[in-house]
Amino acid sequence: MRTQTSSLDSSSVALRLGMCAAALAGTAATVTDANAVVVTFSAPIAVPNTFAGVYINLLTGANGVTPASVPGWDFGPWGSSGTLSFFWNGTPASSNGGVAGTTTGPYLDLAVGTVISAASTFSASAASVQAAAFQTTGTHTLGFRFFNESTAAINYGYLTMETNGPSGFPATVTGWSFENSGAAITVVPEPATGALLSMGALALGALNLRRLRRERRQLAS
Repeated sequence: MRTQTSSLDSSSVALRLGMCAAALAGTAATVTDANAVVVTFSAPIAVPNTFAGVYINLLTGANGVTPASVPGWDFGPWGSSGTLSFFWNGTPASSNGGVAGTTTGPYLDLAVGTVISAASTFSASAASVQAAAFQTTGTHTLGFRFFNESTAAINYGYLTMETNGPSGFPATVTGWSFENSGAAITVVPEPATGALLSMGALALGALNLRRLRRERRQLAS
């Protein structure tokens, strides 16, 4: 098998390192700007495999096993005959729901880069079949809208869940983020993941620079 290799000159390496550093700086700036309008909760919430499930107030992070214990609750993952299902507060009407293929489902497991806004399609279906994408083993992303009782506006966001097939249980809501002004929000990698990617790019550039210097020393000797 014939392979082709290419060497890197110092200007090319410097350019790549500069691009990596700029990307890292841009990532940090984005996170800083986003924190002014994006609210994030990262405390995990276990979802009981029960008819009640757990009620979550997406604005405050409060949660409990009865709606009375969580004033202003928005989202309620629960067990429908032992299968993970979603339930939403119906007051005010058409204010709460998850991003779905149609207004009756199914709920969509969103990819990084998906934009959630008033233009998205939302469902409030409680049928377990509509949450099928979240009943497999893995980490999933559910887009949502909810009524912000502090501003009386509808906010948009997304949450992550770790679930297990074939029923979705054990299930844990690992965290969520929402844009608190009512504007659109884009699904992004978790901050730690983004930082690791940027640091990985810098490390690769440094490795190439060391290799270039080693090759030059060998040629000079």
